[in-house]
Amino acid sequence: MRRFLIVGTLALVASFSLSGAASAENIRTAGGQSYWEGPPGPIADPYWTSGQYKYDPYGYMERSRWDPEYHPMTVLGPHSGKENCVFRRRVQITSWDYEHPILRVCRTPPKD
Repeated sequence: MRRFLIVGTLALVASFSLSGAASAENIRTAGGQSYWEGPPGPIADPYWTSGQYKYDPYGYMERSRWDPEYHPMTVLGPHSGKENCVFRRRVQITSWDYEHPILRVCRTPPKD
């Protein structure tokens, strides 16, 4: 019985490891921000939907990139979308990432 539990536990750990490795292929990083490649689904974040991003009320885009609290809302980098700028879901590591789950990724600087 003990051997069965150990083998079963090892098989479970291996399956989690393989599934984690497969999903890690969809993670991209641009401007120090990690995000999942692919459309994020419906966006309800008022920062984007209300147009606040045009005014950058918290100054996230103005801060030094060497600041440890630097969290840009728009980054420049390659993506699979057709438009210059697309929305992507952040990889949630910190509480800040959880509170601001959507990131805008642009190939060239946005014109808005």
